[in-house]
Parts: sequence; structure tokens; C-alpha cells
Amino acid sequence: MKLNEPLENSFELEGKTFEIDCSFDVVLDVFEIFGDDVLNDLEKLQLAIEIMTGEVIEDPELASQIWKYIDEHFITVKKEPVIYDRQGNPMPIVDDEDDKARLIDFEIDAQDIYASFIQAYGINLLDKQGELTWAEFIALLNGLPDDTSMMKIVQIRAWKPSSHDSSEYKSLMRKLQRKYNLDREEE
Repeated sequence: MKLNEPLENSFELEGKTFEIDCSFDVVLDVFEIFGDDVLNDLEKLQLAIEIMTGEVIEDPELASQIWKYIDEHFITVKKEPVIYDRQGNPMPIVDDEDDKARLIDFEIDAQDIYASFIQAYGINLLDKQGELTWAEFIALLNGLPDDTSMMKIVQIRAWKPSSHDSSEYKSLMRKLQRKYNLDREEE
């Protein structure tokens, strides 16, 4: 997302222009599709592309290319800006995604995300379906203040005990982590 450029709503691949709907609710629908156990991987790709572009793509290789482009350019939000050294050379980026625990689940946390957007921004996400883009949604989600219910839950999930925490506090936080655990089905 760049503030000095309009948000893209189309792309060209192999000489064909695809109009794309990147409304946050459409992207969340696509995430649900990828979590579906009934469809195979190709069917998931094809359905996701159809939902986002309105195009039916039969060719598996083309579907893969289109989805890769959509994922890289419209869905995956680049969090780390490029940092330059004094000579203007880009600095290497350390990828620590493997070390980060999953802290938000859009389905499990839907009510808290909804409430937090109203609390922080006065935005009713149900009213913004089809309008608020994925990039805007993610920017606002990442900017939620610490006093919102969603950020309090994220803080609980991310908490790690330290030596200066009292035993009562550790006990409380472990209890809260169990309550807000995203992997409940594995327990």
C-alpha cells in the first residue's frame, strides 16, 4: 500500500487484464475456501480466482500463475520496508516469520475484530463489506490501539513468562492463554 498511488483493482497477466475485487470480506471468503477440506487444491485455486476476478480458469498452470500473482500483489502484505545503508544499498532482511506464533484468526476473532474497529475507528465492518479493501483492512488491523479487545487478546497470546512476573500473574496469564488459545482442537 502506497499513500501516493491509488489502490490497484486490476492486473495484466499473459496479455489479459483481470479486474479484481480485493474487498476484505472477499479475501476472507477466499481464506475460508482454502481451509475447506472438501475441495482439492486446484478447485480451491479456481474458485478463489473466480470469486476475486469473476473469471473461470480451467488451465491448472494458468490458475497457479494467476493465484501466485494475486497472492503476492494483493493479499500478502509486505510488513518490512526496505531499509537502505548510507550508500543507498538495500540492507538484508531477516525473515523471522517462522518464530512468530499465529496471534489472530479471522474466524475465531471475528467479534473482537469487529468490536475493535468500532471502538478505535468508528468503522462498522459489516457496513464496509465490498468497500474496504484488504490493504486498508490490514493497515487498520495492524494499527489497532492496545486498549482494544483484539489487541488485548493478541497481547495475551504473545505473552511469555519472565522472571519478574509474580506467580499469581503467571497463573492468570496461563489461564487467559488457555481461554484464547487458537489451537483448541489440538488440546
